[in-house]
Amino acid sequence: MTEIVKALTDADAPVTWSVVMTVCEPRALVQTNVLWHLATGASAVHVFFDDPGDPAMASIRQIAGCQAVVCDSAHWRELNGRKGRPASQMRRQTLNANAAQAVARTDWLFHIDADEFIWQDGNLRSELEALGRGQTELNLPVLERMFVETAGQRSVFDGMFRASSQLSGADARAAFGEFAPFMKRGQYSHGAGKSGIAVGQGLRLGVHNATIRGSERWKRAPKQVSRTTRLLHFDGLTPLHWAMKGMRYRLNPPDVRNAVLQTHRAAQIDWMLEQGETLEDLLRAHASLFLLTSDRCRRLRGFDLLCEVPFDPGHVLGASAPDLSVAAFDADVRARNPWLDDILNGSD
Repeated sequence: MTEIVKALTDADAPVTWSVVMTVCEPRALVQTNVLWHLATGASAVHVFFDDPGDPAMASIRQIAGCQAVVCDSAHWRELNGRKGRPASQMRRQTLNANAAQAVARTDWLFHIDADEFIWQDGNLRSELEALGRGQTELNLPVLERMFVETAGQRSVFDGMFRASSQLSGADARAAFGEFAPFMKRGQYSHGAGKSGIAVGQGLRLGVHNATIRGSERWKRAPKQVSRTTRLLHFDGLTPLHWAMKGMRYRLNPPDVRNAVLQTHRAAQIDWMLEQGETLEDLLRAHASLFLLTSDRCRRLRGFDLLCEVPFDPGHVLGASAPDLSVAAFDADVRARNPWLDDILNGSD
């Protein structure tokens, strides 16, 4: 009888969901990400700190609902045996995501990055209830943040968003202009979105999608695209943040750089490095890619790809929000990446 009562109670309980991410980002970004998702429906946020000495860790792990894990050598021995810490960032993310699945106490788990935020146009929980706890992943379509030319940037989250798309040929050139070769599914970064899975149902989380064990190997799991929820991606919270991410590839030879990047991303990074290495050069390159000029707005609206999303985490979080000014964020970027100033100042 006890088992029957428990089963009925569980069936009536609301569906719960959580988030997992592997991070190595400024404290304000990670803190905002954790607090945003807890404030908008997540029951827990699993945060794996890729840098064991991350200065953001002490404050982030104090947030109620945050499950923080330090990715030290012991952590990697436990997840990856004698191979230890994988060289591939994507491999580290995948191992961490599935380690979170093993301990998650929620019905669903979504795998995202620190610069990605789950935005609900509708009721995500109702959609998860309707989908059930089967072996189908729920994909969140991605929107990529753009900067409004006439507005400037007060908060690191200001801007509008460009929807992903499947344009090709003449339509892609008409929508995106000369930078169409730098894009995949209409995005500079990724157009695949991110996914969530029902916990404990035999699915394995990847960076963008989930897989399921087939008769002989793992294969892509069935997918449903969300009707209620999208993923907001901030590919560089500030122009300097974007430049830092690109300039890291300068430290690698082109063949190594291009081996770890998708073709469109490699072309974008190569172009960025060709524009020069002074801060002015990099800011000009960023504006060329991301600034919403009147012409770019017209092109994107012509294909219904420009979205206004009222995303304002500072308003939602209130007194809990960190300093989200550009100046404070860039100061953290420089402090965490002292090599960046060396490059910008012309000393290797």
